[in-house]
Amino acid sequence: MATTQLYSHSSEPRAVNQSRPKFREYDQDDTLFDGTNIMFDRRVVRGNTYSAQILPSEPLIDEIAQPKIKKNKNRKSPGTPDPVEGRKHMDIQTDSLLEELTDIVPQSETTTQTDLFMDRPPTPLFIPTKSGIDVETQIEDGDLFNFDFEVDPILEVLVGKTLEQGLMEVMEEEELASLRAHQEHFEEIRNSELVATQRMEAAEKRKMEEKNKRFAQEKARAERENVVKEKIAASTFARSYLDGIMGTVFDNLRSEGYFYDPVEKDVQDNFLPWLYSSVNENIAKQDVAEEVSKRLITSALKLKLENTVS
Repeated sequence: MATTQLYSHSSEPRAVNQSRPKFREYDQDDTLFDGTNIMFDRRVVRGNTYSAQILPSEPLIDEIAQPKIKKNKNRKSPGTPDPVEGRKHMDIQTDSLLEELTDIVPQSETTTQTDLFMDRPPTPLFIPTKSGIDVETQIEDGDLFNFDFEVDPILEVLVGKTLEQGLMEVMEEEELASLRAHQEHFEEIRNSELVATQRMEAAEKRKMEEKNKRFAQEKARAERENVVKEKIAASTFARSYLDGIMGTVFDNLRSEGYFYDPVEKDVQDNFLPWLYSSVNENIAKQDVAEEVSKRLITSALKLKLENTVS
């Protein structure tokens, strides 16, 4: 029986502290990247491989061999101190060989002639190396098969199939011709029936138009007769109504005062109102005179009675 052995750790397990990053960051200032991507290697030629190759200069090799030193971006190169009062700085050449500076760049033209390319010879046909031992056999006439005897069934099948196909084609052509003839006959019958149908439709249409025209004429005649009858009835009624209307109208106009005697109207409208007003004024004056006389008489009698009593 196996016994279970317990293990204990002297210290608790912990994660490894990685002081360096897992992936190296690419520095834009590096002139050459040492990673696995060869596109960053200047020694790798890119582009047309048939053109002339420009080899890198020796300083590039020296630069590759030398260890890279990171540039300090914050560090500035020492500059020239400010000029003293009354002077100014001027750009001058400090190279070993002086170069004439001009606005126009000197140009020159050169030409060269290259030899013509020679045609590449054709590639020879590949012939594999012979290996093994050649063997041969002899076959006499009639050993394998008899052509005339073996070809008869094939010819019979081909000829039979050809004749059958030709017969089928002829029968199909005859059937198509019969179908075309039947179709032409059917089209002729259909066209004749269509013409007859159109003729009958045209005759029926003319009859219907004539019938509608007769109906319209009869309706117009009946309407004209009704109008004439209404006019005759209206004329008769008007004549019978106007026979005694003139006397009635004149009587009504006379009773309303439209027909009158000028003298009578003048008397009624002018004289009689003036007469009535004059009579009323005279009557009013008489009443006033009578009232005044009555008062005078009454006052006189009162005075006489008082005098008698005293």
